[in-house]
Amino acid sequence: MRTETPARPEANPAGPWTRRAVTAFRAGAWAWVLTGAGHLTLAVVSGPGPADPAGARAVAAMRAYEIEIGGVRRTLRDIDLGMSFAMATALIFGGAVCLLVARSAPALVTRSRSLSGLALAASLVVLGLSLALLPLPPVVLFSVAVVAFAGALAAARPAPSPAGP
Repeated sequence: MRTETPARPEANPAGPWTRRAVTAFRAGAWAWVLTGAGHLTLAVVSGPGPADPAGARAVAAMRAYEIEIGGVRRTLRDIDLGMSFAMATALIFGGAVCLLVARSAPALVTRSRSLSGLALAASLVVLGLSLALLPLPPVVLFSVAVVAFAGALAAARPAPSPAGP
């Protein structure tokens, strides 16, 4: 049984837009991975708590206040840190999945606008939240992701529908 590897975007004779779409999609995926990795690193480094007295008092108050969610009691600090770890990890894996798709099935990027459109929509939503709530680094990285996924979406050339009977 012979299996063939799908043509890499560089070898695709359909045109340079194929390479542009995949490259842009990869750039957006890497922006997700870097944002998640940076956030995870920051969460781990700041885990013990802030050094300044005002921050230390705020963290102490978060550790002192417990709430019950689904029958499990957690402090606000536990919830904050847990959500931070979970979201950062999810962003890393989401970006990694996009990178794997771009490498293993580039036609999903170049022949359909669904994947790039979904990644663009997710990046736009998170960019909006970042602009409202977060410091500059995630704003910059999600801006890169928005531009990259928009470029991939613009460069995608959907396959023509087969003619009906």
